[in-house]
Order: sequence, then structure tokens, then C-alpha cells
Amino acid sequence: FAGNLMVPLQHRYGALAVIWRAQLVGMVLTAPYGIVGVTESTLAWRPVGAVFLLGTLGTGVAFVLAGTLFGRVGASRGSIIAYLIPVVALALGVVLRDEHVEAIAVAGLSLAIVGAWLTSRAGR
Repeated sequence: FAGNLMVPLQHRYGALAVIWRAQLVGMVLTAPYGIVGVTESTLAWRPVGAVFLLGTLGTGVAFVLAGTLFGRVGASRGSIIAYLIPVVALALGVVLRDEHVEAIAVAGLSLAIVGAWLTSRAGR
């Protein structure tokens, strides 16, 4: 649903402007919940920095890239990026954490790739 709303707005205003406004609305809607608990919490800069970096680099950049993709190819074809999350997660686990990969994980990964390929074909 959100992808179908985003595409026409991005054609009109651009991906970054649409994502920026969506994040701003989200912040305004969730800020009251944070304000209620601020008196009972302490501030540590290391977790704040980690959340800022993850939010900016991980989520923010990913949203802008996904929004740009939705604007270029449409919501249905652009949504295939969600199927690639297991691929990236498995690769990062192997490379960064030296995790062992079971055969069932490789089978699921293959299924995700084939599913993404099938949904992205132009002439279905």
C-alpha cells in the first residue's frame, strides 16, 4: 500500500523529499511516547551514536534507495528488494561472524532468489 502511495509522490517531488517528510511525520507521531519516559531514563552517548549511525546509514540510505527504485520501476517490481534481505543477512553472517550455513538455509536462500527473479520479469 505504501509503495503505491509513494510512486506518484516521488514522481512529483523526488524520493528524498518524500522519505524526509514520511520520517518527519513518524517522528512527530512517536515523540510523545519518548517524552513520557524521558524523566525515568539516563542518557549514554555510545548507544545514541550507534542508533544515529544505524538509523542514518542503515535505514535512511536504504529508504532513499528503495524509494528511488519504487519510483523508477513501480511498487510491485520494486518490492522484490524485500526478498533479498535473507541473502544479505546470510552473507554477512558468514563473512563477519564466521557462521556455519546449513543446507536448509541455502535452499531457502535459493528459493528467495528465484522468487525475486520470477516477480521481477517484465513479461509474466
